[in-house]
Amino acid sequence: MARDVREVGNLVLDIAEREEMRLSNLPFNKIIYFAHAWFLAQYSRPLIDSPFEAWQFGPVHPQVYRQMKRFGDQPITGRLTRIDLATGNDVPFDVNLPDEEAAHIESMTLFYGTRSASWLVAATHEPGAPWDHVWAAGQSRPVPGMIIPDSLTESHYRAKLRKNV
Repeated sequence: MARDVREVGNLVLDIAEREEMRLSNLPFNKIIYFAHAWFLAQYSRPLIDSPFEAWQFGPVHPQVYRQMKRFGDQPITGRLTRIDLATGNDVPFDVNLPDEEAAHIESMTLFYGTRSASWLVAATHEPGAPWDHVWAAGQSRPVPGMIIPDSLTESHYRAKLRKNV
């Protein structure tokens, strides 16, 4: 079952805090994207239930960006939230992931969380990567929402996985 991006994101932030990683919005979005991309490649199903978009500096999840933009390029010190229907207040989105998914997210966070923002941007901008396909198409013709299709992400990262086996 695909997960809400806020649940995945909050686990990334929990791991980053535990490991004393200081993540700003840009690397945070990239870690979530890579976790989703490699999960698609390995398990043939999405980790996250909503799409990423191709933005200038790479794949971005709009909901994550909007909630965390208040931190700018500074380390994120809050959590992704949801509205509590009983109170109307914003509350942190709970993390309750199966062990397999949590372990995958942890390995992605530990690997990508140590990379610089410029490294992460370059990694998502490589020629032929899903972001590159969508971004290039958007420059020549309008692409609604510049959505990066999971099918494109899955095939690209599965091919990379096969090369490394």
